[in-house]
Amino acid sequence: MLKTKFVFLFLLAILLGAGAVAAFFVYDINSPISREGKKEVVVSPGASVAEIAGELESEGLIRSATTFSWYVRLKGLSSKLQAGQYEVPPNLSLIQIVELLGHGTFDVRLTFLEGWRKEQYLEYALEKLAVNDESFSAEFTSSAKDLEGYLFPDTYVVPVDISASELVEMLRSTFDSKYETEVSSLASASGLTKEQIVIIASLLERETLGGEDEMKTLAGIIIKRWNSGWRLDIDATVQYIVGRHWNAEEDQWEWWKDNLTSADLVIDSPYNTYKNKGLPPGPISNPGLSTLLAVAKYKKNTLYWFYLHGTDGEVHYAETLAKHSANRAKYLVK
Repeated sequence: MLKTKFVFLFLLAILLGAGAVAAFFVYDINSPISREGKKEVVVSPGASVAEIAGELESEGLIRSATTFSWYVRLKGLSSKLQAGQYEVPPNLSLIQIVELLGHGTFDVRLTFLEGWRKEQYLEYALEKLAVNDESFSAEFTSSAKDLEGYLFPDTYVVPVDISASELVEMLRSTFDSKYETEVSSLASASGLTKEQIVIIASLLERETLGGEDEMKTLAGIIIKRWNSGWRLDIDATVQYIVGRHWNAEEDQWEWWKDNLTSADLVIDSPYNTYKNKGLPPGPISNPGLSTLLAVAKYKKNTLYWFYLHGTDGEVHYAETLAKHSANRAKYLVK
């Protein structure tokens, strides 16, 4: 009886141990380890699975060379791994890395955010895709040259080695489709052209994080000031001019400067709405569908001429300059 119990416990321990090993194996092959930028990995012709696994482990792309070797052999993929130079994007699981090395490509999910300028699209794409940074950048810059505002922000599933021109075409064609099906029918009632809607939406995208009502109200104020020959005085247009800059406080490069100086506000540029009346010559960011719709359905005959977003997180409107000045003193206190 005692012997039987011992055998049972021994077998149970073996089963539990095997289960734990299996659970760890499943976790290890499905969970990404790298959270940093792309890593370059060179697979030499004739390299063994163990050598490839060791290179991946040394680059911090996988947790265990042993697990990699087991997985490749269990799947019968030892002869499928191709020699070459790979730029492995971050956040790939072991399974995805094997797929990349076996086929040279797989699909990745890219999420471009509303209000990004095209340079931010490029930086994000370079971070996520397995492409040559220099040639991809040149091709993207050329393909997207006149498309600021028309690269639709959304989530896309694309091949990891997609070309820059293919990516730009996907972004542009999605914009065209969304605009024609959702916005175009509202354009005539707004009295605005497609170009004007996109430009104003690009301003609005950088000016508010509010809901539909706030966006429609702000769009109405912007259009009222424009139609009345007032300067728009929109910070985001100056931020667009300043472009990429070093934020010493955050110790990082940024595209949108939070604290504009008096020198920034007098920069000589057609995009500077503090110096020039009317709309800027083109969009300053890529607006999303809700923002495009808010402009097409902007609030007409609004009583307000001014707005600001206070440190309290709320938007504050004003009918007069005196009221606006009072709002600035009250809600922009540092």
